[in-house]
Amino acid sequence: MSQINLPFEVGHTIEARSFELGFRGAWFRCKITKIFNKGRSLFYDLEYLDFTEEGIHTTKVFQKRQGENDNILMVRPIRPRQSHENEEGCGREEEEEEEVVVVHRLWKVGDLVDWWKDDCYWSGTVLEVREEDETVKIELVPEPYGEGKGYDAMFKDLVPSLEWSLEDGWIVPFSKDGEKRQCAKLMKLPNEDQVKGADEETREEEKLRPAKKLVGDEDLALNIMESESIEAAVMDLEEQIVRIEWIKGMLLLNSDNSTWIYEDYPPPSS
Repeated sequence: MSQINLPFEVGHTIEARSFELGFRGAWFRCKITKIFNKGRSLFYDLEYLDFTEEGIHTTKVFQKRQGENDNILMVRPIRPRQSHENEEGCGREEEEEEEVVVVHRLWKVGDLVDWWKDDCYWSGTVLEVREEDETVKIELVPEPYGEGKGYDAMFKDLVPSLEWSLEDGWIVPFSKDGEKRQCAKLMKLPNEDQVKGADEETREEEKLRPAKKLVGDEDLALNIMESESIEAAVMDLEEQIVRIEWIKGMLLLNSDNSTWIYEDYPPPSS
């Protein structure tokens, strides 16, 4: 299997799983240190970031279970950042860039989850929800792909299970409760650099807007010249305030090289 279709390179941080007994169904954070082919098979040398004492492990990227014909991808990207529906910004979809997994609500029976335990994620299904102490009972992925068995886990240690493929990218699988339901959804949100850049650009445009208007006005046109309404007078007053604020800003900006001093005077008492 060729590396050409995979988006991973040496130095990338990814997640990897194993079929080794005792670790089936768990995902580990790893860094790729080497990519190579042996025969027709693709291999990665991986450094386990949460188990540094383990050294470098060589992993066959596509593996088959004994007696099966389908190749199983053993690596995937680091899971997307997690958010909740009630968090600020979750409803925005413009300037799509960063993929985020948004959790709908409290966990329900049948939800497919990943449980953070012993420095890795274990995939399983919610069997029971106990809201009073914010715990659930989960069953890990059954053999031969997981270790099976039931465990108690806390809400805070759970995230939605996700599936990743070259064709579809990240998807949220349907819960196993007899209903066609998902415990989360994937959304595209502006990343922090985009938001920061957009805010700075907006501020610069606001600074330049009064200057452009002043430079372009050969004669000072007033709205009240075309209409004697109160609304026109108010608009003129607001425009004059903007001009004054711009002039004030220019005076303060060049105060080191100017003998001008700007002072605020209180209005005269009536």
